[in-house]
Amino acid sequence: LSFHARNIPTISLEAYLLRIHKYCPTTNEVFLSLLVYFDRMSKLAAQVMGKPFVIDSYNIHRLVIAGVTVASKFFSDVFYTNSRYAKVGGLPQTELNQLELQFLLLNDFRLMIPPQEMQRY
Repeated sequence: LSFHARNIPTISLEAYLLRIHKYCPTTNEVFLSLLVYFDRMSKLAAQVMGKPFVIDSYNIHRLVIAGVTVASKFFSDVFYTNSRYAKVGGLPQTELNQLELQFLLLNDFRLMIPPQEMQRY
């Protein structure tokens, strides 16, 4: 899968999230929506492929930056360019563009989250 890195990134997930928040500030709703999207991806993978979508140290950083890119564009009127998200995320822009599309496909392009579902998370 395109989210799988060759090596585990040296930056911790917490530091990565703080970096994204520092250089691409966004709402808490964007970060919270990632949990919903990750759950949806897992369920869709189980239904379609019959096997779970595993989130691990090799793919979480790429999932997060792709998810923040997608969610920021969906939830916010003001968002950054893909080149900025890519730079902050430590990826080439072409790779982030590809990850963004994969993220949308793995969520079946369903980005709307009803308020009651968001409240559960």
